[in-house]
Amino acid sequence: MKIRRRRESWRNISAPSPFPPPILPAPDLATEIEQSVEARDRLEAVADRAAAERDRAKADFLRLFAGEMRVIEIDANRALEGLAAWQARDARAAQRVEALRQLSIMFSDRVEQFKSNSKSEAAAALRRIIGRLTAEREGPGADKNEVNRRIERLLAEQESLRPAAPDPPRPPKDKTPPDQRPAKGKPQPRERGQI
Repeated sequence: MKIRRRRESWRNISAPSPFPPPILPAPDLATEIEQSVEARDRLEAVADRAAAERDRAKADFLRLFAGEMRVIEIDANRALEGLAAWQARDARAAQRVEALRQLSIMFSDRVEQFKSNSKSEAAAALRRIIGRLTAEREGPGADKNEVNRRIERLLAEQESLRPAAPDPPRPPKDKTPPDQRPAKGKPQPRERGQI
């Protein structure tokens, strides 16, 4: 009698690996800062768009529902199903917006840490981003107003990294110490030449 063995290799081929792929370090600190700044800015923009889409979705749902009510008779079950479906989509959209905002805050905190610990590398990263955006602005199809706003924001951020000008030296105060008179009853040291 033959014994059939199961092929385990098929199961192992499609199974995910138990360890995630290693995260490669950034080539240098300035590149890591540049990537963090770009991620922060993109996440803020995507979160704003997602929030705007969520706001429009409610108006779209109400408009669609009102249109359906004109054309067909809506019963309570259908209205309940429609409302439940919209609420589920709205809750998911709210979660997406919140997740994007949280990620944006995390990258903002990371960029601030970089700026406080590595000012020269942060300034170099900001210069590279500004240079790239300047070239992008001149390209076809670029939203020049949006790119200009980003450049202004990054220039202000770069300006904050410059060391403050040192205060001019203060003129010395013309205070001479008051004459100290010896306390009464203590013997005084004799000056040279006196007997």
